[in-house]
Amino acid sequence: MSSVGWPARARVAALCEIARRVADPAGALGREARAALALATGLSRPGIELALREHLEHTPSAAEVETLLCLAERAPRCTVVLAANVCTAALRALACAVACAPVVRVRPSRRDGVLAELLVREARRLPAFEPAPGAEPPLELVTELSPVPGELVHAYGSDDTLARLLRSLPPGVELRAHGSGFGLAAIGAGPDLAETAGALAADVVPFDQAGCLSPRVALVAGGVARAEDFALALDAALDAAARAVPRGVLDPGTEAALARFAATFAAVGLARARPSHVVGFDPAPEVLVLPPAARAVLVVAAEPGKVAALFGPYAAELTALGEVGDPRLADAVAALAPHARRSTLGAMQRPPFDGPVDLRPRTRGRGGRAS
Repeated sequence: MSSVGWPARARVAALCEIARRVADPAGALGREARAALALATGLSRPGIELALREHLEHTPSAAEVETLLCLAERAPRCTVVLAANVCTAALRALACAVACAPVVRVRPSRRDGVLAELLVREARRLPAFEPAPGAEPPLELVTELSPVPGELVHAYGSDDTLARLLRSLPPGVELRAHGSGFGLAAIGAGPDLAETAGALAADVVPFDQAGCLSPRVALVAGGVARAEDFALALDAALDAAARAVPRGVLDPGTEAALARFAATFAAVGLARARPSHVVGFDPAPEVLVLPPAARAVLVVAAEPGKVAALFGPYAAELTALGEVGDPRLADAVAALAPHARRSTLGAMQRPPFDGPVDLRPRTRGRGGRAS
């Protein structure tokens, strides 16, 4: 990356090395991270351990890092505005930012800034982040945004939050907005339903389903009876998963939303509501109803020819597509959402470290006007 003019590759490597220390439960930084995340996230202790042990992306391949560096948009400065829904997301966001610009400012979420604050604190002690004589620090935490014309802002959060942010930016500041999204599982004909349900549960449990890669809907081919059998298998798989990794604390609004979701599908099809999760089943869907992001999944019977009518209104929101079995159902979904990350079911929460997890064309906006 010598043509870039700053040690971007070394800075990405330094951030990943710090993340490796965070992932180690025996080290001082790992212990500090776990104690702080227990207070900030609402996840259970096993949920935090799962996130740090299996989903903190600290060992990317050389090819992944090269892709991240090559695809990064260049700017003289970059500000990163972080969300709180995924406690490990700051690593990838900061890696993308230091690949973009020699000067990076980071505004963590007020609800959970743990990993961002640790990464910045530790990075500033390393040679890769030493400022040149008389230059401003290459990486710094901020509480307020003060971007200048020509600067790039990468912001993560809900669509409403990002729209407000765009309106607040001064003219000449470029916003790359990484907004709301969800994951979907496409279960074609062929595979064993119990194994498939276990794979889907492995994608639902991390972060208590709060991330944009987390599947919230499962389309099942092969008829109504097969889809209902899968819903029952998923209920068992989520129940088993919760014994190892309990769901974290829910706020009253989420509890109420889960109760409404369960009541709806108890009336139209089937619902399994447990202390750890909710599975709803719709045997004859006309529209999709997205469940709350709290280990809740809607299972629907669907065939490839019906996907457009059923899923079409949500296509722009799809971030991740997990698939198993006959690919025709997944192909029908992908035709409507070609930018969704496509992976084998069970691997939706482990995308390549090649840039932002959301591959949809990033919302672009210039400060001073709405996008």
